[in-house]
Amino acid sequence: MACDDVTIERVNLFLTARPNAAKDAQDSLAKLLESFVACNETPATSANFHNGGLDEMQHLIRTARHPATESSERLSLLVLKCFKILSRKQQNRAAIGEPGVRGVLTFLRTPRTSAIAGEGANVILNVCYEKDNVDLLLRCDGVRPLVKLLTSDDVDLQANAAGAIQSICFQEEGRQHVRDCGSIPHLLKLLETTSVKVRTRAAGAIHNMSSDPEAIRIIRRENGIGPLIDLLSDDETTICGSAAGALQNVSREVASRRMIRDYGAVKPLAALLAGTDLQAQVCAAGALLNILGPDLGEDKTDKNRRAFGKILTNSIVLGIAFESFFDMSARDELMA
Repeated sequence: MACDDVTIERVNLFLTARPNAAKDAQDSLAKLLESFVACNETPATSANFHNGGLDEMQHLIRTARHPATESSERLSLLVLKCFKILSRKQQNRAAIGEPGVRGVLTFLRTPRTSAIAGEGANVILNVCYEKDNVDLLLRCDGVRPLVKLLTSDDVDLQANAAGAIQSICFQEEGRQHVRDCGSIPHLLKLLETTSVKVRTRAAGAIHNMSSDPEAIRIIRRENGIGPLIDLLSDDETTICGSAAGALQNVSREVASRRMIRDYGAVKPLAALLAGTDLQAQVCAAGALLNILGPDLGEDKTDKNRRAFGKILTNSIVLGIAFESFFDMSARDELMA
């Protein structure tokens, strides 16, 4: 079947004509969804993603909540993949509503396979780009299943769950809820994994969480400062930037500030100032200012304080100049 013939409109027509298809025409429905997924799973070549229009999702939501779908691994996975594809578009994320969020959470609470749980986490990652959906997720107690998935032995599932949590933590209410569900120790453990994708998303989640004062205390008590300092020297600049950002936030607490300095963070933070990643530079400069600034006194006319500020400023300006000559945009996208 040609991709031009496999649209979400065609899926909706099928489900309109066969509202009980999840039970009575499961194989035909699965084949249709497989074709839609095959044509749209890669964002760069997805006609659905690039058409920019709002898609009707009620038929798919109804199908997701059908008992026959939940009992079929094949159909469950395909339905979630379809939601992942559709939720890449802002219009669809804004329109998914509580029935859609609850439908996805059904697969996360008692996942039949790691693949199903991973695709469910991907959908949550995408839909939580919208603040209203984060609020919906919290009302539906949707964070706890994601935190549980962080402890999985499946690396892809760890990455997907950490990505969903990172997405939720862009919102203040999300950060507080994720913190209270006991996620921080699990995320800190993932900072030391060999998987780049897991480290990237776990570091991003900790960075977002670290803007919360209570989360800072938990990071310190759970011995999270050392792993964050280690990540300052990671080969991936995105990870370095997230670690520097987290340390910038954590260093606002006096007790943590001392630990960061005593654990030798100043040297790798200073090295980031001479790098080419602007986010890492800005965060490293902020962290250094928090760590060393208090020792320079409050007198803004002091020559040492002024020289220190000038070094930080010049480093960032050099980084901006470098980015104007080189393409620094090839970084991992959080969107699933």
